[in-house]
Amino acid sequence: MPSSADTGQPQAELIQRIAERWGVSPARVRESAARRAGRLFGLAGALGPGLLARSVGVSLAIQAAEHRFAEFLAAGSRHVSGVRIEDAVATALQEATRGCTSTIGYWPQPDEGADSVAAHCIEAVEATARAGLQATTLSIKVDRMGYAQPLLAPLIEAARTHGLRLHFDAQGHETADPTHELLAWAHARGAEVSATLPARWRRSFEDAERFIGMGIPVRLVKGQGAYPGDLKVDPRRAFIALAGHLAGRAAHVGVATHDRRAAEPALAALQAAGTPCALEQLRSLPRLDALARERGVPVRVYVACGRWGLPYAVGEVLRRPGIAGWILRDLLLRHRPAAGGAR
Repeated sequence: MPSSADTGQPQAELIQRIAERWGVSPARVRESAARRAGRLFGLAGALGPGLLARSVGVSLAIQAAEHRFAEFLAAGSRHVSGVRIEDAVATALQEATRGCTSTIGYWPQPDEGADSVAAHCIEAVEATARAGLQATTLSIKVDRMGYAQPLLAPLIEAARTHGLRLHFDAQGHETADPTHELLAWAHARGAEVSATLPARWRRSFEDAERFIGMGIPVRLVKGQGAYPGDLKVDPRRAFIALAGHLAGRAAHVGVATHDRRAAEPALAALQAAGTPCALEQLRSLPRLDALARERGVPVRVYVACGRWGLPYAVGEVLRRPGIAGWILRDLLLRHRPAAGGAR
């Protein structure tokens, strides 16, 4: 049940205090709390809005610590190849020797400006081209670029020049529409693009129709939070159902999950319909490469650089207890980035 402090203190005052403490807007605190409520479903009522808001404050405190010690954390984290773009490119080259293609993703710092994020993305395109990497994709978060066409236009031109595909990644539900609008704008300008479909969102079936009509590849993920107004859904069943919806119709589907009980039936449905597909994996989590070999599909590896972070939703632990083992492993085991990491 909510604590007495939560029930006795106006919610707006609590949110305002958290926002002022960490230098963000009250709207951001409210939106983050709402997303957590969506992920926790029934538990949200038990925790209460006050505790949800306080949990956002804890996350903001962790982000501030990450920012202060960014280089140290990135150098030791299992989930990023290093602070620099060159670290990600070096890791992608390693994956290429194993027959895997890569998607490179730059993870911005919490308060990094839109200009800086766009510059890092252009740097990634150019570094990938210099390295001679083939079939590499760059994953971009256009919300962190402020949805600014003037910032995206040079990135599109660089990607077109070097033959690189831009993947428009999914973020929070509030980013979906403006992200899709920019994706369509980039596609109309001749950019090679792809999109993410979070299976937890019922709207993704409608979004899938749009992407099928555009003839672009899609990356199928479970997603880390429900869309507002959606009923509670089983993410594994939703993932398999959306794969079936795409089968025989999509240009290409990247099956992006480390859950074999979701990946295997999804790949089976797509292959039965003759839909080109690949298994997409984050390089630092226990991978399903053996499944890809069994089914004869290629593996695409997501390689991150920049800000340290966890690649899974901690809220998933209750649904998939094995994730607790991943978290424990991450606390006990650390690695050095492929290119020597941050110094």
